Amino acid sequence: MPTGVFLIKWDEVIGGTVYMRYPEDLDVPEPIVQQITISHNFTESYIISKEKQWNSVSHYNENKEIIIVLVLSQYDDGKDYLELLEEFNKELDRDLNENKLRSSLEAMFKNSLSAFRTTDAVITKLSYEVANLKTKEYDIQERFSAVNSLDNLPVKSRILFQLAIQDGINFDTLKKSIKTSTKWLTSVLKTLIKNRIIGYNTEKNLYYIKI
Repeated sequence: MPTGVFLIKWDEVIGGTVYMRYPEDLDVPEPIVQQITISHNFTESYIISKEKQWNSVSHYNENKEIIIVLVLSQYDDGKDYLELLEEFNKELDRDLNENKLRSSLEAMFKNSLSAFRTTDAVITKLSYEVANLKTKEYDIQERFSAVNSLDNLPVKSRILFQLAIQDGINFDTLKKSIKTSTKWLTSVLKTLIKNRIIGYNTEKNLYYIKI
């Protein structure tokens, strides 16, 4: 989650200097300020700076000679905030007075928090859906296994049940899970291949259902 935003201006005596920040108590190490300033080299550009104790994304506005820096937490991805920086960059070009610029800086920071929450919510939702799918997949496998264990099922049905819940199975695995003779199992497999219901991968020695 973003922790703050600040602006850097160039001073001919001391180099890069923090011109404005939000929140006001945002801690910005001096070496970081100089490093970001040097990295942009007075060229319109985006830069993601990731150090052991620092993570930020910045943009240099060539017209105003100002660097916009959004400070991020350790696991944030700077690429997620490039569009937000671009919007603030447009604000800089509007010749805002200092008070309006400060208000825009605050608004940018709050928007960055909204962007983070939206991204976080999407990731959480996707994680839940993946977990839910895995649970459903496990349930289906358990049901197939239960049906497959019934003694009155023909060998052909047991083979198809096994192949339906796995990407591919070799002969030995099929033989262990299906109680029948090697001769009969081989015969049924050949018939299923002949009828193009299943296939056989000669390189991996696996049987699979044809889709």
